[in-house]
Amino acid sequence: MYAVYKQAHPPTGLEFAMYCNFFNNTERNLVVAGTSQLYVYRLNRDAEALTKNDGSTEGKAHREKLELVASFSFFGNVMSMASVQLAGAKRDALLLSFKDAKLSVVEYDPGTHDLKTLSLHYFEEPELRVSQAQECPG
Repeated sequence: MYAVYKQAHPPTGLEFAMYCNFFNNTERNLVVAGTSQLYVYRLNRDAEALTKNDGSTEGKAHREKLELVASFSFFGNVMSMASVQLAGAKRDALLLSFKDAKLSVVEYDPGTHDLKTLSLHYFEEPELRVSQAQECPG
């Protein structure tokens, strides 16, 4: 027997957010994760001329806008997220943990415009697993 799951709507809530060099070392991005989705935003600055009531320009004001640059879907719920700069890397990698003591190290691949898995870790020992109801050993 096979189990089938189809997500009707993408998640609307966010659990994790960080600011890191996701695409390259020269640009920092806002990376947020909600349930089984990962969203990457770019911060754009727009300069607008301020006008006085008499029609003359006073100066320029900077407004910042978030632009959604990429989104990625996972087959499991993200339990925690962190960024790390690996030696010799041109961008930050993400550490994503999932249920049942699974950890993935992923980074953006500009050739495919997708996430590339650098390594997968599965901590099988029962003492390393932590459920939602248990607390981490201190």
